Amino acid sequence: MDRTISYLVAIIIDVVVGSSPFLGLSTYETLAIILLGSAIYSLILTDLSISLPASLVPFTLLSHSYFFLAISSLSVALSFYLRDKATAFLLALGVSLLVFDLNAGYQVLGFIILVGVLAYLKVDLRGIVANGIFLLLVASAVAIGQGIDSATVNALSDGAYYSLFFGVLGLVIENSRLPRRFPRIPLLFVPYALVTLGLGIPPEYYWWSESSFVFRANPLSLWVPVIYFPQVNQILGSWPLAHLFVHLPLGVNVYMALLTYISGVGSYLMFKKLGVRQATLFSLVYQVLSPFPHPYLLLGYAILPFTVYLMSLNARKSVKYSAIMLTSVVGSSFPLFPVSAIVMGAFLRRKELPWIGVAIVGANAFWIIPYLVLGGPSLGEISSSLTLALLLPVLVVTAKLEDKVKVLTALVSLAYLVSGLPYSELAYPVAIMSSLLLVSGEGVKKVLAGVTISLLLVTAVFQVGSYHPLTIPPTIQKISKEVENATLVWWNYSYPLLSPVPFNTSPVVTQGVQYVVNSQGEVLPNPKYIGFPAFFKVILPDNLSRANGTWVPGVYPLLTLNSSHFLWNYKSDGLLVNVSKGVLIKSEIGVQFIAWRIPNNESSLLVSLNGSWISYFGNPILFLGYNVSNQSSVTPINFTALTLWLTNNGQVLLYSKGVHKLPSGYPIPTSGQFSLNFYLEKQGNFTFLTGETIDGEFHPLDINTTLPWNEIGSLGLILPLKNELNFTQIQVSSFVPVNITQNWIYWNSSKQFQVAFYPSTALNGTVYYKSSGSISVEINGVRAENGSSFTKVSNITLISGPGPVNVSALYFTYNKSATYVVGALPINTTYQVKTKQLIGGEELIVSSHLPLNMTIIPIKGIGYKVDGSPFKGLITELSPGTHVIQLVYPGEVFLIPSLYVSILSFVIALLSERVGEGLNEIRRFVGIILDKIES
Repeated sequence: MDRTISYLVAIIIDVVVGSSPFLGLSTYETLAIILLGSAIYSLILTDLSISLPASLVPFTLLSHSYFFLAISSLSVALSFYLRDKATAFLLALGVSLLVFDLNAGYQVLGFIILVGVLAYLKVDLRGIVANGIFLLLVASAVAIGQGIDSATVNALSDGAYYSLFFGVLGLVIENSRLPRRFPRIPLLFVPYALVTLGLGIPPEYYWWSESSFVFRANPLSLWVPVIYFPQVNQILGSWPLAHLFVHLPLGVNVYMALLTYISGVGSYLMFKKLGVRQATLFSLVYQVLSPFPHPYLLLGYAILPFTVYLMSLNARKSVKYSAIMLTSVVGSSFPLFPVSAIVMGAFLRRKELPWIGVAIVGANAFWIIPYLVLGGPSLGEISSSLTLALLLPVLVVTAKLEDKVKVLTALVSLAYLVSGLPYSELAYPVAIMSSLLLVSGEGVKKVLAGVTISLLLVTAVFQVGSYHPLTIPPTIQKISKEVENATLVWWNYSYPLLSPVPFNTSPVVTQGVQYVVNSQGEVLPNPKYIGFPAFFKVILPDNLSRANGTWVPGVYPLLTLNSSHFLWNYKSDGLLVNVSKGVLIKSEIGVQFIAWRIPNNESSLLVSLNGSWISYFGNPILFLGYNVSNQSSVTPINFTALTLWLTNNGQVLLYSKGVHKLPSGYPIPTSGQFSLNFYLEKQGNFTFLTGETIDGEFHPLDINTTLPWNEIGSLGLILPLKNELNFTQIQVSSFVPVNITQNWIYWNSSKQFQVAFYPSTALNGTVYYKSSGSISVEINGVRAENGSSFTKVSNITLISGPGPVNVSALYFTYNKSATYVVGALPINTTYQVKTKQLIGGEELIVSSHLPLNMTIIPIKGIGYKVDGSPFKGLITELSPGTHVIQLVYPGEVFLIPSLYVSILSFVIALLSERVGEGLNEIRRFVGIILDKIES
């Protein structure tokens, strides 16, 4: 090997090994890198191996740990004295440590690659067997101290087994020869591609799943419901690849491995075509810098060398331009790819560059034009690196050696990449490729190439070392199951693109949001939901109607406090209480509290607070506690307590052997009058917060507070300084959960119970009711029998004894008309709505044998059509039958002319030679005529 190259390779090895302890890798991984470096020295640079321990001196001085320095010294001694006989042993031991805590599949893959590489390099494979024996001895020694069932012993035993098995297998095939025509160069790019199979899923790919609604969306549609989500630029690139590989095991990793391999092969072809002598080394460097964490940039990075290779060919223009245009469309899954390709054209024939640029832009017009008008997709970010910044002064040296356009291209792209400016990822493939091309050559460039490659390899090591694969929490699967049939979800939690249904990241369409996924990962039904993207309501015949009104289930008061009766069991000294006008409670000094003992209850509690804020400050708290006393501390709370924060955030915390944050409730009013009800139920042995009524509006909840039910002994308030409020009533009651629907009402009480209904308008007629359990009905305070008649009905009370009750009908008949309070109507009121996603919109097919009242949910920028005609109102009546409602998303119209421009560009490219020949013939013919005229 050339001496200069030898020194450069030695520098690269020392830089990689010396930086490895600083990367936060595990001890096993750092040891593996040291051993792999020693193995390379033993194979090709034995006399220079003594420099390796010196590279670890900085870490040794900073950490005062001599372990890595000692191991490197021993491994270098082996490589120096045994030379290539130590290569297999050091490599096998390094691979064993790399796959130490991985599953069996990756361990087998690692040893297969190891044996294949060593057999290809014709290295003595007995070292692999020696490694197996060495690991057995180490495992035996560890077993003496830790026991034979130790995890470390098991891992070492696995490594010994694979070393012995594959070592013997390698010795069997060692003398086998590959056919002369066997493709050796393509094999060089396989190992690193296989490494990416075991890296796990990067965060940017998290939504590549068939369960994701946006992943299933048509790529030709610029929108999914409510969200502008353009993917049309991926139509020939990442979109088909992603949907192909997602069905395979390790699908995302197969995508990464394939493109990483393609980047190596493509860059080799390009460097070879451009006359780079060290094409193999340069292409390997380009490959290991593949930005695998970024799905679209990775595709553009892999395709760019092929595009540059095609630009350098001396081929027929029709073929050459068409091929360049096709690769640019594939690579444009990374939207900034056309710019990258045109910039790299500066390293080639610049005379053709304007026409190539026009061809690339024309081919990609089908997505460029809509994106310029509507905006493009969001792009990832490439974090800037110190090693890349250090590359800038190296490239400046080439200013005296190379063409200024090439130098400026490399410098500007690299400077923009490390600047952190918007769209800096545009410069990544250009910066890497142009830097390598700039330092390729002889003389001084060899030194520059060595430094450049060293810095780039350290960048690659940092990329892998700082990489953290993604693990989707099981919470997401639980959320997906709960919302899988929803029409629209407000997703205020992590991983929103995994939503199986349309989602909105901000609650702008309040009435159209069916569920809210809050920041704690809870799925809460939206009480204001009426439908999305439209709401339909059956228009009943004139002789049928439903009564509107309010249901009020009965409660059993356990503690009632008001201005006429206000006592307390515990109170801090700095709390003022005045009952002259209501119940005035004021915190005068610091944080104060007041509390009451509450009677034991079997299964439910309803805490009701009614009053108004006079002064609100800080975070006032309602609590249910255990072991409360006058000496209790509330800063911090030193007793068991479930705290419901009376704040806009509605926080819920449990103080029990520490502080435990629970899912939040709904926002609490912090000014003016308020009416608050908190429903708590016993489920198993624990206390569940099942709902809140805030100013008359009920909000269902299902929060397991984990507070044991028998530890609820006190109710109290914690008020910071300056808080002042006036209560009209504080009440603690037990209640019976009542399930109320239009068609039935159900409850199950252990004692007598009643439910009252207050109609919004007075009812008249003959009453009929039906129930599975025994009930009595009182109307306006008078007992009512089935078939009895009443007028001006303003109050209906249902009374039952102990046991389950299901009221399936309660209605009034008057003048051949019926008004239903509860119960299924005597006609079929069902209707059918089918939703169909279209390119550029959505279609609802509504079928009903009764007329429907349709209410459109207004969404900014989206148009509506009803039965093919534009509709600009909000409410309309649909006659019986089938109707088609269309949502038309803005901007989709730009796709058609843009697609026409792209197709026309390809046609012109294919016919360019014929057109050129025709123009030349016309010019020749005109010249002949002019000559004849002159003569």
